[in-house]
Amino acid sequence: MRPAYFIIALLLVVPSFCQTRLFSIGVTGGFPAQTPLQAADKMPFALGPTVDIGIFSRLSLETGVMFYRLGRQSNLGVFTYPENSITLLSGTTHGRALEIPVLGKFYMRGQRSNFRPFVTGGLAIRRTSLDADYGASILSGASTGTFVAGPPQSRTTIKWNADPSAGAGVDFKAGRFHLEPQVHYSYWGAGKNSLIRKNQVQFLLGFRF
Repeated sequence: MRPAYFIIALLLVVPSFCQTRLFSIGVTGGFPAQTPLQAADKMPFALGPTVDIGIFSRLSLETGVMFYRLGRQSNLGVFTYPENSITLLSGTTHGRALEIPVLGKFYMRGQRSNFRPFVTGGLAIRRTSLDADYGASILSGASTGTFVAGPPQSRTTIKWNADPSAGAGVDFKAGRFHLEPQVHYSYWGAGKNSLIRKNQVQFLLGFRF
């Protein structure tokens, strides 16, 4: 009779397990409260797919892959050097990052609620890249008047960091669909000795099903 008991137990447990969605996928996007490159002339944004894995009724694990466009910063400098000459310096820096967040997500209300405030916390494993292009030109003020342009230079700086991350938001549920506006804070270790802001706040909107 034991096999029969086992089959009956499966028939009772499996349907109730399937009714509880332990796994959902979606997409999250948004923009920063301040430009990540401190002064940028190109709109930064964040976008990427997300996965939410339920652990308990009020606790889940959220991960995915987020792409950040950090913006573009352009600089121009002029000074009188060498003697009787003017030197022009120009530079442009592009920033971007790929992030794998590993966040615990705690809901203030149960799964049956259509309005569920939540908080998140964990680590963001991040690859940050800064591409810098710069050059110099010299205009001579001598009677022969000459213009000399130096060859353009390029440099790419890549940093890997595991940074703390936290956030808060609200999960609005309609059937199997979820809409999640949230505010997200993260420390960026790549900001040490670089143009990137070390403390960043993002306004994000997530959609999952």
